[in-house]
Amino acid sequence: MRRLRNDLPYTFRPPTQREWLRPLGLAVNRRIHLLRKYNIRSIYDHGFEQVRSLCEEGHAVLLAPNHSDHSDPHVILELTSRHGLRPCFMGAREIFEVSPLAGWALQSIGVFSVDRDGPDLSAIKTAIGLIEKGGEPLVIFPEGEIYHHHRRLDPLNEGVASILLKGASRLTDAKKAYLVPVGMQFCHDESEAGTFKDRLSKLEDRIGWIPKPSMPADDRILRLATGVLALKETEYLGIAGTGGIQERLSQLCENLLAQVESRYPKDARAATPPERVRALRYRIRRRLLDAANPPSPAEREVLLDDLDRVFTALQAHSYIGDYLTESPTTDRRAGMIMKLEEDLLGFPNYPAPRTARVTAGEPIPVSDMLASGELNPKAALPLTELLEKRLSALLG
Repeated sequence: MRRLRNDLPYTFRPPTQREWLRPLGLAVNRRIHLLRKYNIRSIYDHGFEQVRSLCEEGHAVLLAPNHSDHSDPHVILELTSRHGLRPCFMGAREIFEVSPLAGWALQSIGVFSVDRDGPDLSAIKTAIGLIEKGGEPLVIFPEGEIYHHHRRLDPLNEGVASILLKGASRLTDAKKAYLVPVGMQFCHDESEAGTFKDRLSKLEDRIGWIPKPSMPADDRILRLATGVLALKETEYLGIAGTGGIQERLSQLCENLLAQVESRYPKDARAATPPERVRALRYRIRRRLLDAANPPSPAEREVLLDDLDRVFTALQAHSYIGDYLTESPTTDRRAGMIMKLEEDLLGFPNYPAPRTARVTAGEPIPVSDMLASGELNPKAALPLTELLEKRLSALLG
C-alpha cells in the first residue's frame, strides 16, 4: 500500500487500445514486469476456457479478481492474452501519474483510470459502455486496495456489482452479462526462506533496532510487526497500546479515523474502514484543490497531515493479527515480510521465483438472475455478497 499524499487535480484517462502496440506491450509485461520486477516464473490457470467461450459468443463478461499483489494486473494481462482475449482494466488514477509515458502506455493496452475517492462518472460510464459492447472482458478489482494476504479476502466494494447491474440492464438481443470471480494465489519457491534473515535484519535496522538473525523467523516477524505498531501508536496517539495485536490494530484504525472525521462532514453511507478512508480522502482533496478559496499554508499542512492519518488507518486495517500464526507457511511468511518492506522501505522485494495460480470460478449469470427476479437492478448488495462468497471459496 503506497502513501497517497498528493493534491494533484484528477484528469480521466480513457482506454485507447492501439493494436500495433499490443505485441510490444505484452512483451514488456512478460519480460520486464512479470519476470524481472515481480519474479513470476510460472502462471497456471483454470476455468478460463469458459470465459473465452462467453466472450466469443459476444456476451458481456466482468472479471473480478482478488487483489493481494502488485503483479495481479500483469498476471491477468498475460493470462488473458494466452486465451486470445483483449481485456480492458479499471486502474487507480495514481498509476497514471507516475509519468506521461507510463500513462500513455497503460491507455494503449486498454487501461482506464478511476478516482477511487470520489464519484468518477467518466470511469463508470466507460465501464458500462464496455459492458454494453461485450465480446471482451472488463477487469475490475473489487477490493480496491492491495493488502498482501492472498489467503483472506477483504470486504468488497459494491461499485463492481452496481456497474455490472447497470450495464446488464442495457443489453439487447441475445447478449447476456456474466460476473466471473477470479481467485489469485502466489506460491513462493522454498529458496525464499533463505532470504528472510537478511531482509528482516534490514527492516529491524530501519526502525533503529539491533538485528537478531539467530531468532526464529516467525518470532522476528511478529516482534517487528508489534514494534512498528507501537511506533505508530506513539506517533499518533502519544502512547503504545496494550492488549492483543488485532485489538490494537482495530483501535488505532478507529482512533485515527475518528480524529479526522471530527474535522469534516461525515458520509453516512461509509461504514467500513476502507469506505470511511475513501470518503475522507475525497473531502480532504476537494478542499486542497479549492481554487476559489484556496487553503492557507497552515491549513494545507493540516490537510496533508490528515491524509497521512487516514493512510495510516488503512494500513492498520490491512494487517490481520493472526494471519501468520494461523498457518505459518513460507507463503504467509513471505507475504508478511513483503508487506512490512512496502510499509517501511517503500516497495516489497521479490528475491526468489514465484508461481501464480489463477482460477476463474463459475460465471454468475447476472442477466438471467435479473430476468428471474433473483436480483434487483437497483440493489448491488446481494450481488456483492454472492461475489464475495464465491471469491472466498476460490481462495480456500
